[in-house]
Amino acid sequence: MSHQRTNKSTTADIFTSIFASGTFKNVWAGHYTSGDREGQPCVSKEFKSGSVYEIHYFSEELEIIRRTQEIVDDFHTAGIITGREIIVNTPAIWTYVDSAGEKAGHKSLVEPMIENFEKFNSNTGWTGQDTVWNDAMQALSHFSYHASGRRFLLCDLQGGCYSDGYILSDPVIMSQAHDCGPADLGNEGIKSFFERHRCGQFCDRNWVKPALTGRASIPMRQGTTMEYPPTRHDRNPLSRLREY
Repeated sequence: MSHQRTNKSTTADIFTSIFASGTFKNVWAGHYTSGDREGQPCVSKEFKSGSVYEIHYFSEELEIIRRTQEIVDDFHTAGIITGREIIVNTPAIWTYVDSAGEKAGHKSLVEPMIENFEKFNSNTGWTGQDTVWNDAMQALSHFSYHASGRRFLLCDLQGGCYSDGYILSDPVIMSQAHDCGPADLGNEGIKSFFERHRCGQFCDRNWVKPALTGRASIPMRQGTTMEYPPTRHDRNPLSRLREY
């Protein structure tokens, strides 16, 4: 079973004012205008740097999501948590249509909106509130390193709480090869993360860790926290998107 949440739509209307902003992307809110999610809220994400026409940036992001999905599916298969589900919000590359004005032809990542947004950890080892679910997310990060044979670390975990679990969005994967996007801090990032990691009730003591020295080389920060500017996006004009 693949624990994912997808668009189930091919068109959407997007408000023109920024809804939220992270370290690498700006986010616009909107709603789907077709398909199973017609009328439901969605978000459109664009990179702050790099051409909005350059498919490489978007393909790299989708590869991170693909690897995240594999890790989350393996985490469930291993039975680390029971009774609740961790789901990955899965974006797709869409293109603004001609009627979108200056944005016509621009690409973005579109996915269902997540409510009740919170952050569990960052790519430098910062962690959120001391709760059972926070423990579970720290275990997911540790599990990713162990299950991948030390190649990857899934982190910067953030998303929303729903009745049957959590939906994650915009994860980061750090790698030994240092080739998983701008938030991949490589081997030094992985070591710094684990210098600050404390195993909780869901971690297995037999899971591997990198060799630690007691000192993190990269300063701790909260990372790509979403910032919500005081805009009235519900009164802004619309741009139109379609699946590409």
